[in-house]
Amino acid sequence: MGNLPESNKGETLAKPLGVSDQPLRFRGLSAADQCVHCGLCLPHCPTYGWHGVEGDSPRGRLTLMQGLAQGRLDPESERLRSHLEGCLGCRSCEVVCPARVPFGALMDRAREILTEHPARPSRAKGWRQTLQHQALLHPSLRSLGGLAARTGARLGVDRLLPRGGWERSLAHTRDSLAPAPRLNATASPDTADALLFTGCMDRFFTGPDLEAALAVLDALGVRVAMPQGQVCCGALDQHTGHRAAAQALQARNGEAFGTREVPVIALDSGCEATLREYREGTLAARSQSLTRFLADWLDAAPNGEVWDHTPIRIALHRPCTLRNVTREARELPALLERLPGVTLAPVADGPNCCGAGGTAMLTQAAMADDLGTETLKALTDDAPDVIISPNVGCSVHLRALASEHSDLPEILSPARFLARRLKNHTHHSAGR
Repeated sequence: MGNLPESNKGETLAKPLGVSDQPLRFRGLSAADQCVHCGLCLPHCPTYGWHGVEGDSPRGRLTLMQGLAQGRLDPESERLRSHLEGCLGCRSCEVVCPARVPFGALMDRAREILTEHPARPSRAKGWRQTLQHQALLHPSLRSLGGLAARTGARLGVDRLLPRGGWERSLAHTRDSLAPAPRLNATASPDTADALLFTGCMDRFFTGPDLEAALAVLDALGVRVAMPQGQVCCGALDQHTGHRAAAQALQARNGEAFGTREVPVIALDSGCEATLREYREGTLAARSQSLTRFLADWLDAAPNGEVWDHTPIRIALHRPCTLRNVTREARELPALLERLPGVTLAPVADGPNCCGAGGTAMLTQAAMADDLGTETLKALTDDAPDVIISPNVGCSVHLRALASEHSDLPEILSPARFLARRLKNHTHHSAGR
């Protein structure tokens, strides 16, 4: 094992808890030993680029995991936690790693250990986690939360709150909040050509995306069902160290979507990435993006008569999950370029991550805003008419930053953009 990384102040993080050759104190981190410390990941890590600290690089975090596994580091150390919890989960390091270190899985396991050994046990935090998990399971609770958020944003409650925490949450999501529309499937799960995954953000941000997707699929003759009983994909729990809760959600989705060999369409690249890494059942192999499904459908039954031909230039945002997990960075632009009148504007190289990183846009605001601002600049340098992003978290983050500038283009999901390109579309929510 290499030397433990140093903190911002140059102080070592090592805090011996026992003999160094004892058996692994925490199992599940042995794959960290695959790292050869070559440093090829360093230029691709957004947190290392922003902080310039070894402990905030993939190589440094893997060394910390090794120290944690060997019992040399205290899992309750605030300094250790800041480095491991500060990762944005972009997984850019996995793509360039010659040793194929499964960094994402290791980070999930490390955070699970931190969750099991909280630095300061908090009853309030425990209740918040319980409430969050129940909301991920029950649409009624999400509806109540969405209503409260929209009401708070409309009344400007965030201006009355101290900076940070709830104030940041309300202010940063205000421009993306949308009521959930009433969705109507066009088929039963037994007869559908595809099943639609609705996710857990439907009561907050993605209701119009779902409505738009249904409009597009219906216009192309696709019979769609939305299975009852589906829940959150589990990403929120999985990436914050709550594995048991994530597995419970995965089991519920496995039951809801069954085993019938029919595609499962996820509109958000983060949900798709999580679904495709499920370990049980057939859901992983069947899950795909709306983009991939439509490309295959149009190949089998091309229909150029449904699309508007009005010229439009778009800038495409390729989120981390699209590039590094689902590896579908080529499919989305290929589909969009097939549409009449659509031109892709060139996008200069921006940072590897926009900074949204799940909840990082709320908990690591300074870094997230800097990275997001750089991403927006890259997307808007060539003055596109609209920006398209297939990730809901990235869209929320970039939309909040763009709201500070009146001249920036609108940011849409692929589903909402496609719905707008339908001839004579009348789905007002989809076009919002």
